[in-house]
Order: sequence, then structure tokens, then C-alpha cells
Amino acid sequence: MVARWSRNRLDLAIVFAVAFISNFSYLYLSNGDFYYPDSFTYLAPARAMLHAEGFLNARGEIEALRTPGYPVLLALFGAHTMPIIILQHLLNVALAIGIYVLVLFRSGRAPALIASLLFAVDVPTIHYANKVLTETVFTVLLYVVFVLALHRPRPMVVGLLTGVLVLVRPIALFYFVALALFFIIKRLPMRQVALCVVAALVLPTAWAIRNQVQTGVFTISSVGDSNLLAYRAAGALAIEDEGDFRKAIGEEQSALTDEADDAMQEKLHIPDATELPPAVRARYDAEYAWRIIREHPLSFVHLTIRGLLVNLFDSDWEAVWNTSQVSPAVLELTFGAGPIIIFVLAAIGIMFLWRRDRAMAALIVLTVAYFIGMSAGGESESRFRVPVVPQLMIAAALGMEAIRRGVSLPR
Repeated sequence: MVARWSRNRLDLAIVFAVAFISNFSYLYLSNGDFYYPDSFTYLAPARAMLHAEGFLNARGEIEALRTPGYPVLLALFGAHTMPIIILQHLLNVALAIGIYVLVLFRSGRAPALIASLLFAVDVPTIHYANKVLTETVFTVLLYVVFVLALHRPRPMVVGLLTGVLVLVRPIALFYFVALALFFIIKRLPMRQVALCVVAALVLPTAWAIRNQVQTGVFTISSVGDSNLLAYRAAGALAIEDEGDFRKAIGEEQSALTDEADDAMQEKLHIPDATELPPAVRARYDAEYAWRIIREHPLSFVHLTIRGLLVNLFDSDWEAVWNTSQVSPAVLELTFGAGPIIIFVLAAIGIMFLWRRDRAMAALIVLTVAYFIGMSAGGESESRFRVPVVPQLMIAAALGMEAIRRGVSLPR
């Protein structure tokens, strides 16, 4: 027992060291590149709250695009960039340790060490921890929900934390469905499943009521409505265009925005749709987007498949290129193969895990399928894989364990 505990402590020290060095080396080499365009849409309401102005965007309007979870965290740090970036890298380190502990107790030492080290050096995970973006905080909260759901689930707590997830990133809005299905698979009483669902809806509903009162639109976030036009409808049209997809979607976005504005102006009898409150305009954008999608269903399916592949296999090798002297061609080849290998190993790992720990296998599949699927569209990129990287790495490590043992998998 003493020898085993000594080995585990050594493993934890290795995991800590690798995760710490990889995260903070990246921070040091990144030359202060901490922002995406989205970053400023989180900083603006954080700064407004610090000035006791309410939850407002950069133009001083009621903010309905962003939910309050991440801006509140930014406000707690005075909306200063470096403290939040350091926190996010530390959260990555803590999460690597959390992965080790979970897998150790459910599957053993070797897969625990492999899973945590794979996570510790994952490029997109480290890269987006270095940005003022929600990915890292959301990933940690999602992992907490994942672990709590696996171990003696308390539906009320799991449900409330799922609601918090939604207030950090609205994409989690329907994750309670995946959790409810998981609890049904685990044969929890339906009363407890219903309690989880109700608890998951409390905070998002309260925020939607706030938006209804202040903007006239009952919505958790208008980002989904905006993206429906800018990425799903425009993406479906761009798929039909020849040439570079990114260039095509940009052109389609511009054209569709003008068309949607014209439709709004005609329907509402107003001179300028851009003068509408953003949440109201986004709602009409969504109506116009659905019309385009219904007219191009096959292109929309094609776009979704493309989005799934991008979410799963985009390597974000360019991020390393910005902090490395290694040839771009070498980086693209090396890091491009990584997500593919991880996916193959994860698929093997799920089959292996299905025999030994069906609950964990089911929750990994439900979680990965939900978040990869929900974000599959014209906006897809490697950062949408980040929230489920812990689950993918756990499955991949178990795939390596299955190969090492020479386990025969079900056909």
C-alpha cells in the first residue's frame, strides 16, 4: 500500500510538472497574444459591472449576446487580462490532476497517467487557456459535472451546475437532455431525473426572463440566433460555392445580412434595421436563416458534416507556429495527425470501456456527441473540441490500454 501510494505521488508530480511547464512555457512564448475578437465582448460587460453600470456591451446597450458567467469572473479580477490568463493555465494544471485521479480509481494507474499527460500537452487546450475566452473555465465546470454525474449523482447539484454551465456558454442549454438520458441508463428513479432537469433550467430561465424584461426577447443569449444566419445559413450557401470556404462564407454573410435587414425593414416598416436592439434584430435574423436552411437542406447537412470533422480533427497547429521556430510544414504534419490518432484510440477505448465501466463509456459518448454536434457548422474550429478534450483523452488512454493488453474488441 505504501509503495502504491508512493508511485501515485510520483505520477502526480510528473503530471503537475508536465502540465505546468507546457502551459506556462506557452504563456511565456506567446508574446502577450491574449485576445480574440470575442474577448472584448466579455470584457465590455465586465467593465460595465465594475463601474456599476449594469450588464452592458461596449456601446452602452443592454447586453444579451453574452451570458453573465464569464464576465462576472473577469470582473472579480478587475477585468485585468494577466490574472485571468494565469488562472486559466492553473485550471488546466488542476484539470490534468483531476483526470489522473478519476481514471486511477476507475481504470488503474497506467491509463490514468496516459490520459492526464495527453491532456497536459494538448495544443488547443493550452492555446485557448492563453486567451480571454470561456473555453478553459467551461471545460473545468463541465468536467466537475461529468464527475459528479458518474459518482453517486445528486440530481439537484448536477442540475444546478448544468445551469451554471449555460450561463458561461449557452451551448450547454440542452446538455440536461444528455444527462437525463444518462441517468435513465443508470436506472435512477424518474423523480430524481425530473429534479435534475428542473434544476438545470432554473438559472437559464431566470436569465431569459431578465432578457425579456430588458430587451423584449425571451432568450438565454442572442448569439445562437446571430450564428444561425452568419454561420449556418451562410455556411450552407458557401458549401455550394466553388473555391475557398472561408472566403465564400464571408461573402455569403455579407449578402445574407443585407437581405435579412431588407426583410426586417419591409416587415416592420422601419427605415433602418441596424437601429433595432441587437437581441430583436438577432431574432429576425434567425427567422430569415431558417428560411434559407429549409431551402438548402442537403447543403446544410453537408455543412454539418464538415463542421463535425473540423471540430474533431482541426489541430490548431498555427498557434504553435506563432511560438516556435519549427518549420510550418513539420508542425502541420505532426499536429495534424494528433487529433486523428486520438479519435481512433478513443473509439477503441470506448469499446474497451463498454465492457468494464458502461456508465463511464455512456457518459463520455453522450458528452462528446452533444458538444461536438451542437457546435458543428460554419463556425467550427478546434476550440469547440476543447470542452470535451478531457473525455476524449480518457477514452484514448483506455484505447492504448486495450491495445497494450491485446484485448479483443466486440465486432
